Amino acid sequence: MTVIARFEVIPVHDGSLSENIAQAIDALDEFDVSYELTATDTVVEADEVDEVFDAVLAAHDAVESDRIITSLEVDEYQGRDQGAEDRVESVASVLGHEPRRER
Repeated sequence: MTVIARFEVIPVHDGSLSENIAQAIDALDEFDVSYELTATDTVVEADEVDEVFDAVLAAHDAVESDRIITSLEVDEYQGRDQGAEDRVESVASVLGHEPRRER
């Protein structure tokens, strides 16, 4: 089984969020998950859905702010082992190039 999720932890305050986001990302290292930070969210992969929920809860709890909004989207595919990178490569093969462009 493969579980792929995307989540974002948004501390509600003025100023830079970088320190708070770093706190959340740092918390993921305590769990058996793969992750990649993007400009707008974080993609997490694990073998079990509980691992994803536990890791995201830890990321949420790690942020030091009076108000935090966390959103989570989970894709649990019980009949197939396919990681996030596999999905991107599948689209790239159809496109004939990497699904990325720089301005």
